[in-house]
Amino acid sequence: MWIMTKSDWPVLVNLSRSAHIGYQQIARFDPCTRVIAAAWEQKFVLAECSDGDQAKATIGRIAPALAEGDPLLELRGIDLAELNGDATGGKTR
Repeated sequence: MWIMTKSDWPVLVNLSRSAHIGYQQIARFDPCTRVIAAAWEQKFVLAECSDGDQAKATIGRIAPALAEGDPLLELRGIDLAELNGDATGGKTR
C-alpha cells in the first residue's frame, strides 16, 4: 500500500516495504508526536500531530486501509483535528 504523507513536501511512501509504523515524540516536554514508518535505517514522517491522541487517531485511520488492502491512502486530504475527534478513526471516501 502506498501512502501520501501529510507535510509541506508530501512524499509517496510504500508501506509494504516498512518494517513498522509507530510514534516518535518530538521533545520530552512537548506533546507534539510524529507518526513514522521505518524500514531498516530509513524513517519517513507520515504526519506531524499535535498530541498523542491525534497520532493514535491517525494510526487508527491507516490501519484499516492496510487491512483492506487499499492501494493508496492520501493523508494530505485528512484534517487531523477532525480525525482526533473521531475515536474510531473512521474511514471516509
